[in-house]
Amino acid sequence: MTICIAAFAEIEEQLVFVADSRVAFGDFSTDKGAVKAEILANGYVVLIAGNDIVYALPTIRRAKLRVESSGTFDADDVAEIIQGELCKTREQVIETKVLKRYKMTASEFIDRGKKVFTDSVFYDICGRIERENLSLEFIVAGFDKAKKPHIRVVSANEPPHDYDGIGYAAIGTGAPAALASLSFAKDHSGFGRDSDLEDAASHLLAAKYMAESATDVGKDTYFFSIGFKRGICHIMKSNGVMECLRRAWEKDGAPRHSKRAKKILKDIIFEQREHFLSLAVLSRCFKYFSSQEKKFFKLCMDPETQQRIMGSKSGRQMLSMQVGSQTSRVSSDHVEQRIDE
Repeated sequence: MTICIAAFAEIEEQLVFVADSRVAFGDFSTDKGAVKAEILANGYVVLIAGNDIVYALPTIRRAKLRVESSGTFDADDVAEIIQGELCKTREQVIETKVLKRYKMTASEFIDRGKKVFTDSVFYDICGRIERENLSLEFIVAGFDKAKKPHIRVVSANEPPHDYDGIGYAAIGTGAPAALASLSFAKDHSGFGRDSDLEDAASHLLAAKYMAESATDVGKDTYFFSIGFKRGICHIMKSNGVMECLRRAWEKDGAPRHSKRAKKILKDIIFEQREHFLSLAVLSRCFKYFSSQEKKFFKLCMDPETQQRIMGSKSGRQMLSMQVGSQTSRVSSDHVEQRIDE
C-alpha cells in the first residue's frame, strides 16, 4: 500500500504532510510512481493510500465538485462528502464486477434480489459482494473558517475518524510503525502541535523512515506543508538533499543497539540455578537500585538486622517483596528453602 502522514505544527497554524511515492502494478512497482496528495477545495487536501489507487482520483474529483458547490469549510462535512463518494465508488465496483451480469444495480439488488434469485444464488452473490472490499483510504486535512486545523481519516468501511485531539494521523501499511515513532517522539522529544515547522518535519520524516520496513512503502519521500504562519512550504527535492536528510537520521535519530543496556542486562539477568536474593546477584544489581532500595539492601545486609529479619516467615516474605517481587517467579517455599540454605 503506502504511508501517508499528517500533523499539526506551529501552534496549530501549519499542517505538515509526508508520504512515499511507490505504486505497485501486480508483480511490479515503481518507487517514484505517484504523488499521493491532491488539492480538494476550500482549504482542504487529501492524502491517498490503498491498493485500489486507480479509483482515487475519480472519487476525489466528484468530492471536489460537491465541496465547492456546498461552500462548506467544516471538516466533518468535508469528510462525510468524501466518504459518500468512496461508498459510491465501491458501489460502482460491485455493480461492474458482480451485478452487471444480472443487469441489476446495487439498490435494485437490495430491493428485490431475494425475490428474483433462489436462496443459494442470492447468498452466493452476497458473499461475492462482501469480498469486493475497496482498498482505499484518505487523510483529509485543512483549515476551517476560524483558521483551526483538522485531520480526518476516511474510508468506505467506517465513519470518518477525527484525529484533531491527537494532532497527527497516518494511513497505509506503514501506519503502525509511523504512529509508534510519532507517539514516542511526543512522549520523549517534545513533538506536538506547538512544534515549529522544522521540528515537526524532522519527526514526520523519521516516522516515514521507520515505516519503510513495512511492505510496499517506498524510499522516495514527498513533503509539503500548508498554513497561515508559513504559507505553502516544500523541501528542495534533489537526490543529494534527500540523501543528506536520510544519512543525518541514520546517524543521529535511527534506533540503535545500546552497549550500555547490554552491560546492564548482563548484570541483572540471573539464571535459574541462582537466587535473586543471593549475595552474588544482589551485588551485581546493587548499583542500579533506587536510593530507597539501596538503603533497604544495606539494612538487610547488616548481620544483626539480617538475622532478625530472616528469623520469621513474614520477614522473609517482606524481603522477597521489597527486593525482587518484580523479577522472580520462584515459589514462596523455594524462596524460604534457598534463604535458609
